[in-house]
Amino acid sequence: MPFAPLTAPLLSASARLVAATGSGGGSGSGTGGNGGSTTAGDWLYQLLVKAGVSPSTAHTVDTFVVRPLEVLLVIVVAVLVAHFGARAIRRLLGKVARQAANRSGGDRTGTRAHTMVAVVGNLWRFLVGVVAFFIVLGMLGINLTPLLASATVIGATIGFGAQALVRDYLSGFLLTMEDQFGIGDTVTVGSVAGGGAISGVVEDVSLRVTRVRAFDGTIWYVPNGDIRELANASRGWARAVVDVPVPVDDPATMDRIRDVAAAAARSVADDPRFPGTGPAEVLGIVGADTDRCTLRVAVRTSTGQHVAVERAVRQAVVSRLAEEGLWPSPPATS
Repeated sequence: MPFAPLTAPLLSASARLVAATGSGGGSGSGTGGNGGSTTAGDWLYQLLVKAGVSPSTAHTVDTFVVRPLEVLLVIVVAVLVAHFGARAIRRLLGKVARQAANRSGGDRTGTRAHTMVAVVGNLWRFLVGVVAFFIVLGMLGINLTPLLASATVIGATIGFGAQALVRDYLSGFLLTMEDQFGIGDTVTVGSVAGGGAISGVVEDVSLRVTRVRAFDGTIWYVPNGDIRELANASRGWARAVVDVPVPVDDPATMDRIRDVAAAAARSVADDPRFPGTGPAEVLGIVGADTDRCTLRVAVRTSTGQHVAVERAVRQAVVSRLAEEGLWPSPPATS
């Protein structure tokens, strides 16, 4: 069903070829029966008749010699087209697969991409085989024009009615080839038809639908054709960003707060609990009010642990500021 729009043109072309070969076969058989005129394609028949062979014998030779050779020629051409077409598909899609594997840096991507390349190659061989099969039946005198015409109409009808399904499968194929996300990745899917953004962990990926479990436990089934924007937080590296509101009395106090916050962030970056954590830096003031400012601290870390690093940085900064007397004390209760 999802490939009906692809098979409809092929079936239409097959119908035209079958009509042409069927008309030729019908005229040839009529010639053998009454010895009358022949078509221009029965060259061997005409040659034998001119050489003095009886029409019935010439028709027999044409049927049992030329027709099998024509069928064999169609089969050979179909095999060559299927072979070289599959090779071209492997080269074209294999290049995309290698690029995706290099971007992700994992063997899983290459394996999945090569599997998809093999599937497309087999689909190409199947389509070529179907077309060649119908052509051979037409050459054997079987009139398949009504059947192929009906199949073309049915295929076109199904194709127009299943556009969304075809879009889902094609989008799923491209998502798999490019390895934009995988099972276990933390993603945010934006611009989903009928709703807003969805954030969660990918639990399953198929050609038609992607299953995402949100952070509150809700499972979302997202059709691949409805994915317009995608953010993947599980590839490469991440950054833990913490905004800390601090009181400001004078510029000297602000400089001291920056130094204390930087030292606290560096202590988290050097913590063995967070391997792969990079250098910490104080980005500066990102907001200001009459009695306080918002100081932003950032630490580069690996994917999957930036939330834990954010909590650790926030706790370390607040604790250090409180130890240095730079964090406001809670108001006294009466």
